[in-house]
Amino acid sequence: MRAGRDRAVVREWCSHMLLCACRMRHLAVLAAVVALAAAGPRERRQAAAGPEDYAPCKGGTGTCVPYYLCQDDTIVTDGAGIIDIRIGGPEQQECGNFLHICCNDPTRPVDPVDPTIPYKSVCGNRKTSGIDVRIQGFKGNETQFGEFPWMTAILKKEIVAEEEINLYLCGGSLIHPSIVLTAAHCISKHNPHALRVRLGEWDTQNEYEPYKHQDRDVQQVVIHPGFNPNNLHNDFALLYLQTPAELSKNVDVICLDSTPSVLANIQHCIVTGWGKDRFGKKGVFQNVLKKINLPFVEHAKCQHALRTTRLGAFFNLDQSFVCAGGEEGKDSCSGDGGSPMVCLDNNKQQYVQTGIVAWGIGCGTNNVPGVYADVTFGYDWIVAEADQLLLNQNVNEYWTYYDQIPAQ
Repeated sequence: MRAGRDRAVVREWCSHMLLCACRMRHLAVLAAVVALAAAGPRERRQAAAGPEDYAPCKGGTGTCVPYYLCQDDTIVTDGAGIIDIRIGGPEQQECGNFLHICCNDPTRPVDPVDPTIPYKSVCGNRKTSGIDVRIQGFKGNETQFGEFPWMTAILKKEIVAEEEINLYLCGGSLIHPSIVLTAAHCISKHNPHALRVRLGEWDTQNEYEPYKHQDRDVQQVVIHPGFNPNNLHNDFALLYLQTPAELSKNVDVICLDSTPSVLANIQHCIVTGWGKDRFGKKGVFQNVLKKINLPFVEHAKCQHALRTTRLGAFFNLDQSFVCAGGEEGKDSCSGDGGSPMVCLDNNKQQYVQTGIVAWGIGCGTNNVPGVYADVTFGYDWIVAEADQLLLNQNVNEYWTYYDQIPAQ
């Protein structure tokens, strides 16, 4: 009986090695994998079926789709199990943590700047030329020291050989001296008390910088109640710091905005991070904070582009996402998860955070945008939770706009 039923199911194959979704069972999927593994070189090199190859199932209800788009007899429409989540892995950690690497001692330390000089905090104030001195000789995608003062590195504290080390998890952004905004997917599985935030970091292999970085332990983590770890819908999280950050030239906050119209006039945005320079094992984490300019992609156009990938023609891009990129070799990548995407508000000449690095299909593929959690979509939740964390203080005073950048 089993063998006969198995053969009957296998005959449900559609053309081009597609599965009849809603009719196939798990055994048929296994049979597909076995068949592909046993196929000769010609079959293995066959191009993947695109949406134009989808057709109704022969002799039954449903649609012919690639086997990986059929889960529990239903076509996958939200990317669960298919998307490439922007989170770093354990590889490439030469010293147990990418923030610590083997390096020769500097021969001429930089004299630190007096930290007691009064500082006026301004959200979204990018220091394009760096702080106090412009660093020469770097690649075009490397930032200046202190150029993006809201950028944070989220670390995990671990004890190795009776010594505490910091393992890099992902990026984040400072939105208040006591609150960091990041992606839920990068911290949801970790004990909040094992997390640490590094502020004002730039070159991870150089301890001699004009302004030192600040480390703050995390007291509490708040994750959006609608977060789905499979498809990353509502990928928002807040980290409440045990001790507030000391705002300075290299540590400051990013602007937030609740108005969707802010996105209307945006054409290009910037993503920063220490993540990998490419997808897969050949990618390496970065020492100096990197920046990448990306075109903003409208929601419907992004969904159309993603449907041409392995996500398939039935993929629906959730409203909690925005998109940017789609240019060859320019994208956020593994390890950049949680990092901010910021865009210049031309009316205010300040940067506003529009996205949080979430996921993509590979990295830097032409005509395939990267996907980001939409900060405008999550703004009301962010404000409500920040109010509770800070006992209803006027939290948004830190991330609201000025009419003009005040002189420093």
